[in-house]
Amino acid sequence: MSDTNHILVIDDEIGICEGVKRALIPTGYRVDATISSTEGLELIRKGHYSLVLLDVKMPEASGIDLIGSIHAHDPEIVCIIITGYATVEMAVSAIKQGAYDFLTKPFSVDDLNLAVNQGLERRRLSLEARRTTAAEAESRKLAEEKSRLEELDRAKKQFIRLVTHELQSPIDAIQSYLNLIRDGYVSPDQLPEIIEKCAARADEQRALIADLLELGQMETLTTQRTAALVRLEAVLREVLDSIQPRADSRKIKIILQVEPGIPPVLADPGQCRSLWLNLLDNAVKYTPENGSVTVRLRAKAGVIVGQVTDTGIGIPPEERARLFTEFFRARNARESGVRGTGLGLVIVKRIVDGLGGQVAVRSEVGRGSTFSFEIPAGMDSLEERK
Repeated sequence: MSDTNHILVIDDEIGICEGVKRALIPTGYRVDATISSTEGLELIRKGHYSLVLLDVKMPEASGIDLIGSIHAHDPEIVCIIITGYATVEMAVSAIKQGAYDFLTKPFSVDDLNLAVNQGLERRRLSLEARRTTAAEAESRKLAEEKSRLEELDRAKKQFIRLVTHELQSPIDAIQSYLNLIRDGYVSPDQLPEIIEKCAARADEQRALIADLLELGQMETLTTQRTAALVRLEAVLREVLDSIQPRADSRKIKIILQVEPGIPPVLADPGQCRSLWLNLLDNAVKYTPENGSVTVRLRAKAGVIVGQVTDTGIGIPPEERARLFTEFFRARNARESGVRGTGLGLVIVKRIVDGLGGQVAVRSEVGRGSTFSFEIPAGMDSLEERK
């Protein structure tokens, strides 16, 4: 017998319990009955009832008071009140508690069947509505997931096309120069210049491959990064040592402002180096001769704040939204003749995002840019990850 037809009668009058059973069982219902409200609640917790007939006045508890406990177990159980003392006040109270209908004693078999049939139909419709709502929610979720996967697939294909183009360009340039040498179009006086151009394009290719490898490591789930408490000041000074000669050759002054007592961050040391290297490399690269780059590092309220400010070419306002997109370079950066991969800032953002921080940029064309990041201090990050 289906649980849809399972009914419980809770009434302290044995005659009512037996009468309901005699009326409903022949019509296909499975009926249990008890004269105890306590036993009735126990049966509800153990069984799967669709409808409960409750007497209002019982020694242990009022039927109206039982409705809350019944619906706490299953909000879709239909509760019908049986009473010989129906009043407006009682009806209002019962409905507020969640009763579906009333049967006033004495009631006929037809009245009983009508109330039970209507109550079970109401339950069927309610359950159907719930299933429909759940199905629609699941359908929306699947549609959103499908859309997300399609977007990821489009982004992946676009990324592959861009990578192919960016990798091909330096190779084509080098091949072109080598063909000129092979075919005798390059004089001995021109040869050093051509070799220098080939070396520059090879360096460009190497830088691009290095950035692509780093991005790939960030996106590979199986890549294991060693997290440790890292002092960003120490990493910064190490990176500055490698950047300083290039800055000196172009008479770019690097100003360092580090507050004392900066706490460590919980991060991969290699990624911290990459973070500073990409920010400082961009700052020096796009700053004209005799310019300056100012690096600041401080702590505030459990967060480490780093800033790199340059007096470079700046970024047009309409192009700032795309700064952290793979291979994107602002128009004035491309026109400056300075070579770049368009991946440095992407790497910066992914490192900072991975550490639970955020990146911000302020810029004015012709006057320079400030890139800043905020990263949780090491012990705060450690507590969050436990």
